[in-house]
Amino acid sequence: MVISKFIDLDAAARNRVIDSGISELNGRESLAWASIKVSSAGWQNDNAVFSAMDTYLGPDYPWTVGPTENGGTIRFQSETEIALTRTASSISVAGKWSK
Repeated sequence: MVISKFIDLDAAARNRVIDSGISELNGRESLAWASIKVSSAGWQNDNAVFSAMDTYLGPDYPWTVGPTENGGTIRFQSETEIALTRTASSISVAGKWSK
């Protein structure tokens, strides 16, 4: 029973780390969107936002598919692989990454 709870805690910790990575992507998305909105060129399109953001989260978060403007698949270390979806940015709201 103790081993089972330890395994559950380990999986929960990995999920929290993945959620943290998604939160970081959303923060970067918002910063890129806001930067473009206040630039002299102003809002252009979603492609400009996606191209401006840094999607590299470090060596523990390799992308196994993507990232693309629609999402991708990210892995935490070499164990947990999660498919992510990205909703596009618009003139009124930054895009969003989610599971």
